[in-house]
Amino acid sequence: MIKYEDIIKRIANIEKKKIKNEERIKLLSDENNTLTANLKVLNQKKEMLEKMDQDLADLIPDKKKAVAN
Repeated sequence: MIKYEDIIKRIANIEKKKIKNEERIKLLSDENNTLTANLKVLNQKKEMLEKMDQDLADLIPDKKKAVAN
């Protein structure tokens, strides 16, 4: 038979796990937000470098075109 004390202990244990899980969720959410912000910055840098690469390609004639002439 289940004792009242056992039920109280289980409830307390579940509440402790709930608190730990909530703390973990908060930590992981903060980490996710940081990673998302870093990813946005990296994507902006990538786009900037791709544009610079395209601009350089437009300025520097292709060697194949120079050989063909």
